[in-house]
Amino acid sequence: MNNPSHIELEKKFLIEYPDLESLKKYNPIKYEIEQIYLVSDVGSHRIRRRTHFGIDTYFQTLKIRINNSKCHEYEDVISAEEYETLKLIADPEKHPIYKDRYVFSYGSKVLELDIFPFWNDKAFLEIELESEDDEYSIPPEIKVIEDVSDNPDYKNNNLARNK
Repeated sequence: MNNPSHIELEKKFLIEYPDLESLKKYNPIKYEIEQIYLVSDVGSHRIRRRTHFGIDTYFQTLKIRINNSKCHEYEDVISAEEYETLKLIADPEKHPIYKDRYVFSYGSKVLELDIFPFWNDKAFLEIELESEDDEYSIPPEIKVIEDVSDNPDYKNNNLARNK
């Protein structure tokens, strides 16, 4: 990994399956994502293919947890060839995760809404924060079930294991 670490601090919410039509006014950008977890003793090591309008971008990410809502994150853009090579060390105990991600601005924050094909009644909403006391708000169209920021069961890494 070539890029230096930055601290990722985010709030993650389990939400009712959203009415995507009602969110169009926020001009969301849709990405189709394939996420594969690699065998790692260091932290959560994954590769991701992100598709937008038929164009693929590939990433390699290593997350080393500080606590359940904060981690050191190292991320690099990689080539399609590197992605295919890294798939060879995919963790056999974890399934690939496929999701549609809708990214949009609300207030002063960028929100990420993740829709999974294995859920038809719920989804995730993530908000990256600058600090632990950073203020944010959630659009009224989104109905929060629970703040799962500190619940490891709702990390994508665990979803890949349990799906």
